[in-house]
Amino acid sequence: MGHNIITIANPKGGVTKSTTAGHLSMSLAQKGTVCAVDFDRQKDLSKMFFLNYPESFYDHANTLTLIKYETSLENTIKNKYGVDVVVASPNLRNFSMLVAKDITYLDRAREILRSPATSNYEYIIIDTPGTGIFETTSAILASDIVIIPVTPARWSLDTLKDFFKDLNDAIKLGSNLSKILILPSLWGSSAEKEEIYDQLQQIPNVLEALKNAEPGFELLPKPIILNPIPSSESIRKRSEFAEPLGE
Repeated sequence: MGHNIITIANPKGGVTKSTTAGHLSMSLAQKGTVCAVDFDRQKDLSKMFFLNYPESFYDHANTLTLIKYETSLENTIKNKYGVDVVVASPNLRNFSMLVAKDITYLDRAREILRSPATSNYEYIIIDTPGTGIFETTSAILASDIVIIPVTPARWSLDTLKDFFKDLNDAIKLGSNLSKILILPSLWGSSAEKEEIYDQLQQIPNVLEALKNAEPGFELLPKPIILNPIPSSESIRKRSEFAEPLGE
């Protein structure tokens, strides 16, 4: 069975990456087989599935033990809401040091997530940190699709140019990335938010202009702007209390 590997990424924190990864995983699990991988030592995605579990729950089989080949995928996953979850733990802080000592660690996620061990999954969703360029790069190297959540703040648009260069570099290194999806999140209906949304709609044209003006963007697919996710108290509460959204 083939699968899509989807990374949720944005260098900025607080743009609903973990919320997006969690609810996307739960939603897709109603239609097919899903594995969710938490690549953020803050464990927000892990806690969406395993709220109020003791810290020891995350210590012995997690993303880093999988990356280091200390545990197999089968022995690492924990199932909740029909999703197989690879939880994170604070020891992910050591990932950058591992990569600095041995660059092959950067490609471990791709090796594992594209191995026969994952052939039963239709979707693999990876959550990434706001900080931690090595974790994000490792995830993108493994991915077919990247979803970039953005919130209605002008600074969230300013980071996209640099991040596009990071994505282009990942493709140079062998990533199969073929789709870039930009997801407006926590959106409202004020005039300012409408103006920012109009700016988002221009990103494909801006990227095309960048391709013609300077190096570093030439391999990127045309970004697709998704429909906005509204700011919702229901979504916030269900995320906070680790509950899936309704149909």
